[in-house]
Amino acid sequence: MTTQIKFGINFRGHWDTYTYNEVGEFIDNASGLGPEDLKTRYVAFLESFLDKKVKPSTLVDYDVLEVFLGDIDNRASIDYLEGNVDREEWPEGYAGGKYFHQISKKLEAHLEANQSKPLTQLDLVEAFDGFGLSSEEQS
Repeated sequence: MTTQIKFGINFRGHWDTYTYNEVGEFIDNASGLGPEDLKTRYVAFLESFLDKKVKPSTLVDYDVLEVFLGDIDNRASIDYLEGNVDREEWPEGYAGGKYFHQISKKLEAHLEANQSKPLTQLDLVEAFDGFGLSSEEQS
């Protein structure tokens, strides 16, 4: 089973001038994405996102959010960080790239905060306490 976390962020800025079109491009570019299962889940997420059905409280597969972060970050790099977009020539693209950069930082922090942590021996001992199997109860 794939781990799910809340989407966790508000992401509606520059909707009509940048976000909707760029996220739509993510669908077109998903054909080269890894395993078929991941690609199918990612495209379904993107379609829900474009239909404005994804809210901060919406549960999303962790790996899908990782792919989304990669796409958002890549777009921010191209349109904002690398200086490929002239802010005078296409101000919406520059502003959208800057917005995507801000969103990528928020999403990255959200993913880090919700990252699965490996189980430790203490976690296992605590889990088995409820069954009367911890080492302290056996002594």
